[in-house]
Amino acid sequence: MERPVFQPTGTPVMDLDTPALVVDLDVMDRNIKTLHDRFDQSSAKVRPHVTGHQTPKIAHRQLQAANTVGGISVTSVGEAEVFSDAGITDILVSSQIVTQSKIRRLCALAGSNRIGVAVDNPQNVSDLSQVAEAQSVTLGVLVELDVGLGRCGVAPGDEALELARAVANSPGLRFDGIMAIAPLPSTSGETSGGPNFPDRQERDAISWQVLQNVLEARELIEKDGLPVSVVSVGGTHNYDVAAGMAGITEVQAGSYPLMDHLYCRMRPEFSPAAKVLAAVISRPTGQLAVLDAGHKATGPDRGLAVLEGVVGAQAVRFSAEHGVLELQSGPAQNMKSGDKAWLVPYNLGLCFNQYDYVRAVRGDKLEGFWPIAGRGRFD
Repeated sequence: MERPVFQPTGTPVMDLDTPALVVDLDVMDRNIKTLHDRFDQSSAKVRPHVTGHQTPKIAHRQLQAANTVGGISVTSVGEAEVFSDAGITDILVSSQIVTQSKIRRLCALAGSNRIGVAVDNPQNVSDLSQVAEAQSVTLGVLVELDVGLGRCGVAPGDEALELARAVANSPGLRFDGIMAIAPLPSTSGETSGGPNFPDRQERDAISWQVLQNVLEARELIEKDGLPVSVVSVGGTHNYDVAAGMAGITEVQAGSYPLMDHLYCRMRPEFSPAAKVLAAVISRPTGQLAVLDAGHKATGPDRGLAVLEGVVGAQAVRFSAEHGVLELQSGPAQNMKSGDKAWLVPYNLGLCFNQYDYVRAVRGDKLEGFWPIAGRGRFD
C-alpha cells in the first residue's frame, strides 16, 4: 500500500514528494467540458467509464457535468461496490459476471441501486435470473455485441437476437438493450510512440461503419417485437462519431478526463491532466540523468512514459525504481540533482493502478489527496 507524505493544502506542486501521481484539475475540467459539450444537441448522452481512474471524486465531477445519463460504467462487481459506497446509484457493470458469489453480490447492490450488466451467453442469463428472482431484485441487462474487438460479445445478428429473447423471458431480468465496445482503429506496424493510427477521416469512417452494425442489430431486435431502450457504445476515441448517430443512446467514454500519451496522439483536442512528478536523483554522465520514477511508478506494460517539458531530453529506459533520461542538447544538459520532471503515462489505467492516492492540484497548488478507492477491486 502506498504511504505518501500528506503535505498540507496549498503546498506548491514542485514541492511534492516524488514520485507522485498528480492531476491538474484545471486541465481535467477542460477535458470534461470538451467531451460533454459535444452532446449538447445529441440524443445520446455520456456514461463515464471510470475503471481507468478508479477515483470517486473524479467520477462525481464527471457526473456533475452536462449531458450525462446520470450514472457510470465499471468493469467488476468490486468496482461497483466502491462507487456505490461513494454515493453513485446508477452503475453498469460492462462485463460478464458469471460466478455465483459475484452474481449474489451484484444482486445485493441491485437492492438499493439501478444496476446493469452485460451478457453474452444463455447460461449466464439463466444464472443471473435465478439469483435475481431469489433475492427479489431486478437487473438491467445489455446484450454485448462483438463488433471487432475480439474480446467479449456475440455476433450482431441472429445470435444477438436469440440472447435478447432469452433475457426478455427471464424473471428478475429487464432487457434494456445492447452494448458494444469498438476497437481502436489502427494500421499495421508501430512507431516508437505506439500503434499507427489512420488519419482522422479514415478513423471516423471506420467508427461509423462499426457503429452502424450496432444500429442494424438494434433494428433486427426491435423488428422481433423487443424494444431496445439502450444502445451503449464506447468510448473516447469515437465519442463524436457516436454523438452524431441517431439511435445511439449513451457513450461509455473512459480516458477523456485525464488522458494519456496513447489517447492524446489520437484525440489532440484533449490534454494530459494526469502525470507523474519525478525528481532527478543522479547525473552519472554529462548525457544522462536518472529519475526516482521507474516501472513501479509509471505502469509501463503497454508502453513507456513520455518525458514532457524538457527540451533536448528523452526518457529512454526504465527499471523497477528508476527512469533514465538521455540529455541530448540545450537546456536539458543543465539538469541537476533535485530538479523535477514530468512523465506522461503511456496508458492511464496501468499507471493509476500503481497508486492509492491522486495528488489533486489547481493553479500549481495542492488541493488534496484523493483516494483511488477502486484500486485492486478486480473481483
